[in-house]
Amino acid sequence: MANMHLLTPRWSDAGTYSGGSWSPSLPLDNLKTQQPQQVARSTNATTANTKFKVDLGLVRPVSMFALINTNNTDTATVRFRVSMNSDGSSPGLDSTIPAVPPSIVFGSLPWGGFPWTGIEDFSVTPGGRVTYYKHPEAVFGRYVFVDISDTSNPDGYVQLGRFMAGDAFVPQVNIDWGAQLSFVDESKQSRSVGMQLYSDKKPLRRKLQCSFGALSESEAMGVIYDLHRTLGKTGNCIVVYDPDDNASMVLRRTIYGTLPELPAISHQRSSEGYQYGGGLTIEELI
Repeated sequence: MANMHLLTPRWSDAGTYSGGSWSPSLPLDNLKTQQPQQVARSTNATTANTKFKVDLGLVRPVSMFALINTNNTDTATVRFRVSMNSDGSSPGLDSTIPAVPPSIVFGSLPWGGFPWTGIEDFSVTPGGRVTYYKHPEAVFGRYVFVDISDTSNPDGYVQLGRFMAGDAFVPQVNIDWGAQLSFVDESKQSRSVGMQLYSDKKPLRRKLQCSFGALSESEAMGVIYDLHRTLGKTGNCIVVYDPDDNASMVLRRTIYGTLPELPAISHQRSSEGYQYGGGLTIEELI
């Protein structure tokens, strides 16, 4: 199991977006808002129009990218680049990945019912389809380029709800065993006099709770402290529980959301090294 990845800070939120061709009423700046349903939409599905560039304003370390709530098809690809140059030349990072990884856990469906692509017609992530990439190491650059190839998209356009790029936090010692993944359902039910059941159905969202039992001082009083200070309960981030998960599993435990609670940072031991502990709760934005 690989150590958890947490995308923070996100330099792309303060960047300037340009490139491609996007609907004036659904512009690229929508990718900076935390609501994944507030989308950006390309004018058509040609590769010349389904791309964009983010000027971060300063040279920054970048190691992780996420596209959230996309309409990408099974054959789509996404190319991520980071460069010092505004034309994208001499990129320090240049990776192309499938836009939609498998989403059905092998063995969970009977033989004959498992699609060859391993991809369901709907997303297993309530907040929408997610594309994420973590580079083995941070690369310094001022410009981030995203090129989407999905020319056969039946919608006739590419649509994205959120983009995030920044440097991932990976704790030196992984989270403790006992992490919990659950669904939050705020649907209400009532029964009539005749005991018929009536439901006010609402969408489900996921919730992940875990704890850090061995944080260094720089991790606890630097990264986690700043995470709580800058996000509070209203900001947003993305957590990848285990990047080494089987491809069909990884998105089931990847959550984009808010922090509904801010657990205390505890000073647990006096020995040098990993003196601190803390918790993390993230609840999905849909």
